[in-house]
Amino acid sequence: MSYIGQISTRYAYSATRVKAMESELIAPAVMKNIIQAKDVGSILSLLSQTSYKKELEQFGGIKMSSEMIDFALSKNLALNVSKLITITPTEDKEITRAIVGKWDIYNIELAIEAKYSKKSFEEIAKYIIDYGPYNANVIKEAFREASVEGLISKLSINSPYKDILAEAFDEFKKSGDALKANMLIDKLYYQKLGSLMPKIKELSPEAAKIIKLEIDMRNILNLIRGKHYALKFNEISESLIKKGSLSIEELQSIYEHAKNEEEIARNAKVFDLSNEIEIYKKEGRLFAFEIGMKNQILSKGIKMLSHTLLSFGTILAYVYIKGIEVLTLRIIIKSKQYALPQEEVARMILWKE
Repeated sequence: MSYIGQISTRYAYSATRVKAMESELIAPAVMKNIIQAKDVGSILSLLSQTSYKKELEQFGGIKMSSEMIDFALSKNLALNVSKLITITPTEDKEITRAIVGKWDIYNIELAIEAKYSKKSFEEIAKYIIDYGPYNANVIKEAFREASVEGLISKLSINSPYKDILAEAFDEFKKSGDALKANMLIDKLYYQKLGSLMPKIKELSPEAAKIIKLEIDMRNILNLIRGKHYALKFNEISESLIKKGSLSIEELQSIYEHAKNEEEIARNAKVFDLSNEIEIYKKEGRLFAFEIGMKNQILSKGIKMLSHTLLSFGTILAYVYIKGIEVLTLRIIIKSKQYALPQEEVARMILWKE
């Protein structure tokens, strides 16, 4: 049997399980109805007919208070993320753990930023993805520490990210800046993921391309923010991540030849950001670039990975699609709570079809 055939056989069970999980994702027609719903109550009624029903009931059903909605969404995401590790073949679990580790990193950075901002655990609890080594109980315990340094030290105990957190600790101690510490965590996490790229490419070339695009997105956002704040390239270079489609040298050339944020977006040709440039010109919101790139990663990911029925690619596809689904629901629900204009919401959401 060929190597490709061996991978297909190895992933037959995993792919079947993931396809079953994908069948529980919100269908485009239902998402459209959710977007068009008149209020939060109507959205909850629609969600109660989906795979979110159990979590909604756990936190109060369709009559739940608005602050409980995020708990239900986070719980559903956590449940499904943890399933992915379980169903991955033993020899490849390290890679799945590394990829879903983005939610570990999310929880860590959420905790650091909150502690720095003097927020309580209760203020961020609803946003925690409650699974794995950094579940809600672990974050809550770390919050008992008196300082950001103490919190990072607590989170470092028996951590799979001990080396990353050690560098974040040193950065915060030196700069006193939680944003710099979190940016370093991001960089080191993606570099660690990048070191697995040869194995990921072996399992699924399509999956490797999508991960490279995510690294590109983070690098381009750093360039755009740097230009927005008139920083020199050497002031942002340390935050750039290797292993993307664009080398550090290419990123430097784009940055130094660009007069403004729009030129960076136009010249970073791994994404087509022409629409986002026009939005930015009108509104001056950097968020438009992030949404545009995430939408293109999602679109390319679905197209690329839908053809890899019996490979690691099916698992990666689900990670992206499920994450985007939850983020989209959060945006839609917040838009109803704060009565945002429909056209503004349409630009923000990450689920176009």
